[in-house]
Formats: sequence, C-alpha cells, structure tokens
Amino acid sequence: MDITYVYDSLRNMLLSKTVQNICGASAALLLMIRLKIRLFGKPIGWLFLIPCLIIAIDNFQFSAYFNGKIYLESKNVVDILLFASYCLMVGLFEEFVFRGIIFSILAGVFPKNKKGFLYTYVVSSVIFGLAHLLNGFSGTTFLQVGYTVLTGGLFAFCLIKTGNILCCALVHGIYNFCGMLFDKFNAETGVLGLGSGVVFDLGTTLTMLIVSVIVGFFVLYKVFTYKEEEREWLYLKLGVKT
Repeated sequence: MDITYVYDSLRNMLLSKTVQNICGASAALLLMIRLKIRLFGKPIGWLFLIPCLIIAIDNFQFSAYFNGKIYLESKNVVDILLFASYCLMVGLFEEFVFRGIIFSILAGVFPKNKKGFLYTYVVSSVIFGLAHLLNGFSGTTFLQVGYTVLTGGLFAFCLIKTGNILCCALVHGIYNFCGMLFDKFNAETGVLGLGSGVVFDLGTTLTMLIVSVIVGFFVLYKVFTYKEEEREWLYLKLGVKT
C-alpha cells in the first residue's frame, strides 16, 4: 500500500519496506506455530555461528571503502538505524519462510534419512535463490540468483547447527547490512542504500573469494558429515516425524 510515513523519500521507503517485512514475518510466524515448528529454543553450537558471521561481515566492501572508492552519502544516525532495522526485518521474514517453513516442509517430503536431509538442504537453498528472480530479469539478477543459492546454504547451515531460526535471521540481517549499505538509493527502482554505489575492486573481490572458498569447504564438510542423531534432533524441532 502506498502509505506516506514521512516526507523524506529514503526514510519513507525504508519504513514502508520494514513494515511490509514485519507483516510478512508475523504471518510466517503464525504458520510456523500452526505447523508446530519449534526453532526458537536455546541455540546450541554457538561456535558454528563464527564462520557464518565471517561471511556476513566479509560482504562489506572493505578494500573499496578504505581506498576511498565508496563512501556513505548519509551518516545520519536515524538513517543508519532505519536501514539496519530494514535489513534485520528482511532477514527475519525470509528466514521464517525459507529456513523455517520451506525447509521443514521439504524435510517432511523427502526420505527421513541422510540422503533425504541432503536433498532438503540443497533444494531449499536452490528455492531461496530462484525466489530472487522476482527482482526482475537481467544479467545482475541471474548473478544474484547464483550467489543467493550459496548464501541460502550458509543460512541453512546456521539452522542445522544452532537449531534456532533467530540466529539465521541475525546472520542474514548482518549479511544484508554489510552488502547493501553502500548501494546508491534510487526511489524509482526501489534500491535502498546509504552510499555512493557498490564497487567490487580487486581487493574486495579477492577477499570475498578467498574467505568464501575457505568457509564454503568447511560448511560442506560439516553438512556431509552431519550425524544421524543431529538430524533426528533437528527434525524433532522442525515438527517432522522420523
């Protein structure tokens, strides 16, 4: 709905999209409760949050920023807080839907064994990536689909190791904040950001590539060596009968 919260175009769009995601997250939460998905208990495996947070923070364009190639056009505290809230709510809504509901449904559909778990892990990540086709069809959109499949795998890893959907939402929110902070705001296209435009210089690209490969191999190793007792514990929280 076209609601004017404030007259500043950036803040109004941030508020509008934040409210949308709050509404979506609330609806998804009610469905999770209906499906008896219990992913809000005390998280375990805190140390496995570290590689997830490393990837999320590495999404910040450190090299480009410290070399003065990008900068914040708005350093207003209110704008930064609104942007952070928006990123967090996007993470919360998408995690409730993809790692909460869709992951649980797939776990119930596929065989209740190691192979079925791997199917669930991969297919849920692919669905997450394909959902970003809704952003429109362009060269950059297909690139986004590719890396969101990988980030979907990262968020799913966070879920299977912590058993807490809020941990996934936190990692997702930080990832969005670090990656979109320097996007240049464009009211016509709906691009939100507080910066001058993202620049993937050589330093930024190499850093992201090296860190992603190292963490990626670690995540895949832990997924493929996921123990049967861990899977049974996870499926119990997902409301899936084993």
